[in-house]
Amino acid sequence: MIWIYVSANFDEVKLTQKILEQIPECGHKNTNSLAGLQHDMNKFLSKRFLLVLDDMWEESEGRWDKLLAPIRATQVKGNVILVTTRSLSVARITTRTEADHINLDGLDEHDFFPFFKRCIFGDENFQVQRKLLKIAEDIASKLNRNPLAAKSVGSLLRRNVNVEDWIRIRDSDEWRFNERNDDIMPALKLSYNHLPYHLQLLFSYCAIFPKGYKFEKEELICTWIALGFVVHERKKLEDQGSDCFDDLVDWSFFHKHEQYFVVHDLMHDVAQEVMVKKCLIIDCLDLRKVFPSTCHLGIWTELAYNEQSIERNEDFEEKLDAIQDKDILKRLESLILVGLYDENCSAKLATIIEQLHYVRVLRLQFNDDILLASVKKFIHLRYLELRYTSDMQKPLPKHICELYHLQILDVRHWNGLNDLPEGMNNLVNLRYLLVPGSGSLHSKISKVGDLEFLQELKEFRVQKKDGFDISQLGNLKEIKGSLSILDLENVTSKEEATRAGIKQKKHLRTLSLSWGSASASPAAIQEKVMEGLKPHENLAHLTVVNYAGATPLWFAKNLSLTNLESLHLQDCATMKLLPPFQIMPFLRTLSLVGLSSLKDFQIDFRSYEKDELELSEIEILNCSALPSIGLHSCKALTKLSIKDCGALTKLSIANCEALASLELEGTPSSDQLMLNIQGCSQLPSGFISN
Repeated sequence: MIWIYVSANFDEVKLTQKILEQIPECGHKNTNSLAGLQHDMNKFLSKRFLLVLDDMWEESEGRWDKLLAPIRATQVKGNVILVTTRSLSVARITTRTEADHINLDGLDEHDFFPFFKRCIFGDENFQVQRKLLKIAEDIASKLNRNPLAAKSVGSLLRRNVNVEDWIRIRDSDEWRFNERNDDIMPALKLSYNHLPYHLQLLFSYCAIFPKGYKFEKEELICTWIALGFVVHERKKLEDQGSDCFDDLVDWSFFHKHEQYFVVHDLMHDVAQEVMVKKCLIIDCLDLRKVFPSTCHLGIWTELAYNEQSIERNEDFEEKLDAIQDKDILKRLESLILVGLYDENCSAKLATIIEQLHYVRVLRLQFNDDILLASVKKFIHLRYLELRYTSDMQKPLPKHICELYHLQILDVRHWNGLNDLPEGMNNLVNLRYLLVPGSGSLHSKISKVGDLEFLQELKEFRVQKKDGFDISQLGNLKEIKGSLSILDLENVTSKEEATRAGIKQKKHLRTLSLSWGSASASPAAIQEKVMEGLKPHENLAHLTVVNYAGATPLWFAKNLSLTNLESLHLQDCATMKLLPPFQIMPFLRTLSLVGLSSLKDFQIDFRSYEKDELELSEIEILNCSALPSIGLHSCKALTKLSIKDCGALTKLSIANCEALASLELEGTPSSDQLMLNIQGCSQLPSGFISN
């Protein structure tokens, strides 16, 4: 069974890739060659299949035939292709006769109202006063038995469960525009009109994106912030933006799809309708009317140019010509350019970009310098995304460091980027620097402490040269997510380490502390430095690597990290004491690697109920002096791995239900349940006591 969401973006290569991704046996290579993909499809479509192509709009019979060519060539009989569409002409192209059409009406009358009640109250059997029930029945009769309308209006009614508000919704003028029996736009528009104004503003901006676009929550929130749409006197802007986004999900304007969010096509129509005078999209579809009030422009070239052979597209160029030399370009607040294009198109795009004056959000995909020439003059920029697609390495231009209002710089898709220009610390309003890979480029920012609004710093490498001392971290009080501090041998005292202000970084969830090697600095100095790096009590994940000192007080007797979810200690050669695990009920994974002085390992959770514990995975490797391991009441434990612990003579496991079932019943090891013990030569046969 293969389900593909098509939408207006009909691309034979991408659709074929999506089909192959859903064939379990197919490990096809990621290629843009349609011939290669179709060869794979011929090879792996060896079973009878049901293929659903959801929401089709493509009216070219030639493109439809090209997509289906390998499917029609298969020798397997009994295959079914189901196409859903809102276009009668698409239905005629994809079927032989109109007898093959299945015209969908709304839900059955007997099913619809219980479903509508569930959308409002969460339960179709919810008991509600008769007057409210009668009003709900009246509203339901206006929804044409459409489930999307039920979800949208149901979310609206759920907000205020009272007679007055419901009557106002039932008697709204919006229903007068119900022109057809199957028209649900009035219902969706009604839901939009009842949004608070700030949520209307945030949602309607989505009109600049094409239908079917996969939104990343954090990326969209950053765009809203850059445009000044998110304001709050007390909360962090990111937190306020997140709350607003969650509200829109709750109101059914966004839907979760895998790790992304999508807007239903009909909801997208609502956004385009209300923003028709402010948002303009240029793509392979017909160009909408250009209004003088347009302030947001999206140029999407993906369907206008074929990735395999980029040829000139004069029709697309004419659409670009339609906005040339217009005053709207001077007033544009945001411009998004995504997709490949040829040299002729590039020249026209460069002319458009040259005319921008007050742009705050600029997202560019390019492979030569012609589009970058004007960026340095955009002093109002808050959000800049640069996608460099050429295979030739190119550094980031230095003049980016003069865009002093910049809040978000996204270069995740800049091919071959391995350095940053000098002067990044001049971007004093920067909140996010999004870079390729794991974030190692963050460690190349000299005087990063000047960026006091920075929300993320993935990596900081301590150096003895100016601008890379650990005190640079002291000003970064707002950083969240994860922080990895490397080369801590270059820190020489507790006072110096304390100036990093690790304890004050309350939004940090993951911390990694690493020395270049265990002998990189004296153990006594490392102990003092470690004491100065005490994190806040809500830290979730901690990693310590190549630490040569004794266990710090904040990690042993005076443990404050009771909310840890994972702990990884690696090559901490002189660490003998471990934290009291019995007061760490949220710990899920524990990894001890190369703790050569560790003499005892005991975990006892007898004081907790089973549902209160989360420790599911323990890994103990290369702990050469460890003679005994004791695990008691680790009821959630499903993975235990002990390797190369040569001194281990005793392993006691008591009341660990999952592991007991594995050992006693012979349950096969799997990703969910595993007991793995290797290289422990002193451990006698029948080694597990109790």
